[in-house]
Amino acid sequence: ITIIIFVALALYNVAELNFIIFATFKRRGGLYFWSFFISTWGIAFYSIGFLVKGTRISDVMAFYVTFIVVGWCSMVTGQSVVLYSRLHLVLRNKKQLRAVLVMIIVDAIILHCPIVVMVYGSNSANPEPFLIPYSITEKVQVTVFFIQELIISGLYIFQTVKFLRPEGNIRGKGARSVMTHLIWVNVIIVVLDITILGLEYSGLYDIQTAYKGLVYSIKLKAEFSILNRLVELTSSSKVTSNHNSS
Repeated sequence: ITIIIFVALALYNVAELNFIIFATFKRRGGLYFWSFFISTWGIAFYSIGFLVKGTRISDVMAFYVTFIVVGWCSMVTGQSVVLYSRLHLVLRNKKQLRAVLVMIIVDAIILHCPIVVMVYGSNSANPEPFLIPYSITEKVQVTVFFIQELIISGLYIFQTVKFLRPEGNIRGKGARSVMTHLIWVNVIIVVLDITILGLEYSGLYDIQTAYKGLVYSIKLKAEFSILNRLVELTSSSKVTSNHNSS
């Protein structure tokens, strides 16, 4: 029942996120839009896959496992790309931006590929050879993706405070409000990631996998709210800067 509740809440959030996508995005293109869109639907595929597996709606292994792995890859890496797509607003160092992108790509390749193989193997007619390697690799990927999001969240907090500190003296409460909002959103994201990590290392695999879809849907909604505020503030900052220089 707990798993079904987590999946149902995740799918409800997906419905809300789709409404946000088609009601908010005026230009349906670019890295931010597509990463947000793919990550949202990744949550849907991932949650539906586990729902089918848990409720035995279908016994066709390839069907629900494909939903799970496609959804998982899109959801996890897609969300990191969402954050990366707006990082340039506060981080102007091209080498550091490139390093973040390389980190996301490398982590995706070295972690998604073996996990996909092991998920199919552990759900096959002969799962025994895959169970122990999958258990170990699962813990590794959860930890590495946690560290990856911790790095990106840390960069957002540090660079936003650095970027908006002089802006705060000009715009006052507006800039300080964005800084406070961003810090709290990133703290909540890290705490949610820690709960996933805790469930994984506690051996509560079924609950952790269902809960993960819900967590990623909450994180995506939170990230959307703060990234849009950051866009508005940095855009108004550029306009003010251009006006003052002219």
